[in-house]
Amino acid sequence: MRRTLVRLGIPLSPKIVYHTLVYKFSYLDYMEKDTTPGYLLKYKEELTMLLHKSQDTFEKQLSYISAGSLALSIGFIKDVVKDINTANHKWLLNFGWAFLGITLLVNCISHIRAAELHNKTIDDINKGKYDDKLVTNRFKEIGYVNWSTVITLIIGIASIIIFVSINILS
Repeated sequence: MRRTLVRLGIPLSPKIVYHTLVYKFSYLDYMEKDTTPGYLLKYKEELTMLLHKSQDTFEKQLSYISAGSLALSIGFIKDVVKDINTANHKWLLNFGWAFLGITLLVNCISHIRAAELHNKTIDDINKGKYDDKLVTNRFKEIGYVNWSTVITLIIGIASIIIFVSINILS
């Protein structure tokens, strides 16, 4: 593989080698060499683990972005708008802050709800009552909530940016 990378003119940084190895072995071990149920089950478990890590990272980053945006906008609004009483379209600022707050609140509730749904699925498995459709619906519920928080985050940040833009130009 090292020779292949050199022939292709790809610099051999450790990061590139690592990602190439991970991709090659993940893909080759599970898809090209063997498609028996055992290998596919192992591949499915790996994908599930990556999905959980990804969702956990998503929730953390969403919280950091929304909380940071809220804190920065509150802290720096006095530098952008000298006198808030004379600012134009103050409702945009309030709207933005409200949506950032909603993002944080819904994200916290989503985290609790996801744990609750995972526990229900574990209980179903332990009781021998596992239903794939029910589990899929549970994951969809969390997915919808995650998308709604992304939308509220975008609306909140956009509202604050529009407010700042209007008042800088005034």
